Amino acid sequence: MSAYDVLAKAVLALAPAGTVLGEVPDDTVLPWRSMRVSIPGVSERSEASPPQGYTVRVSLLISAGADTGVLRLAGEATDALEGARPVAPGWLCGPLLSRGSSQPYSTDHAIPGTGRHLVSVPLSFEFTASRIPEV
Repeated sequence: MSAYDVLAKAVLALAPAGTVLGEVPDDTVLPWRSMRVSIPGVSERSEASPPQGYTVRVSLLISAGADTGVLRLAGEATDALEGARPVAPGWLCGPLLSRGSSQPYSTDHAIPGTGRHLVSVPLSFEFTASRIPEV
């Protein structure tokens, strides 16, 4: 399993129930919680040595039928993720730190049968990770 797979699954395990990694399937009932996790980027290394530290960025897009719903869900996600430490085999992970969000916005996606548009809000987090040396 790749570093991405291991770390992404560890972060997803911390997210509120119903969060999916990647795109939300078309038949999913609202609300939607779509998480994306970056490939670990090298943040620290010394010359001629293997990487010592990685930065992993996490974005979470929450979508619902109204501002109030999306804000409540964003609060729940922030409570679940902020400061939580992913547990991934072979890795030592720091806590997830919130790196920002924006105000809810209306999308172009019409909610069938309601005459309303989907409301979304993005959240972003990051954490550092180091490989645990094999003994």
